[in-house]
Amino acid sequence: MLEMKLLSSMKLLQSAIVNLSRNFGWSCQQCGKQKVTSSKPNLTEKQLYKKFVDEKRIIVNAGKGGDGKSCFLRDKITAFGGPCGGNGGRGGDVIIVAEKHCKTLAHLKTQYHSQSGKDGGTKEGAGRDGKSIVIQVPLGTLVRCYETEEVLADLSKDGDDYLACTGGVGGKGNQFFVSSVNTTPQQCTSGMSGETAELWVEMRTLAHAGLVGFPNAGKSTLLRALTKARPAVAAYAFTTLTPHVGIMHFEDFTQIAIADTPGIIEGAHRNRGRGIRFLKHIERCRFLLYVIDLTMPDPWKQIEQMQYEFEHFNFSLSKRPGIVLANKVDLPGATEMFLKLKREIDKLEKSLEVLPVSGKTGQYIEDVILKIREKYDIDMAERKQYGRTIPLEW
Repeated sequence: MLEMKLLSSMKLLQSAIVNLSRNFGWSCQQCGKQKVTSSKPNLTEKQLYKKFVDEKRIIVNAGKGGDGKSCFLRDKITAFGGPCGGNGGRGGDVIIVAEKHCKTLAHLKTQYHSQSGKDGGTKEGAGRDGKSIVIQVPLGTLVRCYETEEVLADLSKDGDDYLACTGGVGGKGNQFFVSSVNTTPQQCTSGMSGETAELWVEMRTLAHAGLVGFPNAGKSTLLRALTKARPAVAAYAFTTLTPHVGIMHFEDFTQIAIADTPGIIEGAHRNRGRGIRFLKHIERCRFLLYVIDLTMPDPWKQIEQMQYEFEHFNFSLSKRPGIVLANKVDLPGATEMFLKLKREIDKLEKSLEVLPVSGKTGQYIEDVILKIREKYDIDMAERKQYGRTIPLEW
């Protein structure tokens, strides 16, 4: 009996301890459940390329207007009342708005249909208007007509909007047609159909400066050295598959955006390599940063080849202000090659300044930062003086 009482008391004590541990949240490290912390997955450059969408075809349809109502007032007070049919509601619009927090067009659907207006009611009750659809796109998005390729809107600032389709007008009820000649009209009209459009939405990166160069020239390494952006860097061609934008911060709160684009190869204007799809991302840059690999033979020919591709894609790109960044100056034999490069560029009469730099070691990176700031200040002063803006097609 005594042993039974001891066992029962030990079980009661054990259950009490378990309940107490549950109430106070006590747990053992071995038996307790480990919390799994969810973190943002680190996507590779190829996965980012699949998710990156910078152009898309969409079909937008505005809502139809509601039909008008034909009826007469009949209640316990008025036996033979006049016409009281209300008008139909207006169909919803389709509006495209530029949003600074939006970075890609991957979220766009193929078709958009806004809400139709409600039909008119009795006792002159008007139908409710349909809700409009707002489509958010990144800054720097061009909206074109799919058939004619005509530019319909350039949404380059935060909050810029474009009315893509207008909703249909609601129909009129029979009370709208009351006149001294016809006091009891019975006719009413149907709502009009909304507009339909087939659009080509095209995103173009907004940046003050654009890093351009051949594959493996060190553009991504320079972007990492100039800004806090962290694009992929590796010792093989076409490491960068999507544009990356980094921001240079200065003590006077000035911010300069620098865009890194995939490497340009011969025949890029004919859509070879990454081709035209990524050449268009530098069209909005105010000045270009030509990244030249000093380890390649005859590096000055890289300038000629890039400007040849720019002239055949968009003639104004080759005329835009630029700086030549002779990269990999830390490697053996690069100093002599830099002097040759400077002499050959002076012969080209392209008015391009040449600066040595090493994106890997950070050598001469301060001179590059000062020169970029100088170009930025000159451009901002000209825009303020002459009121120049970035045109749609440079």
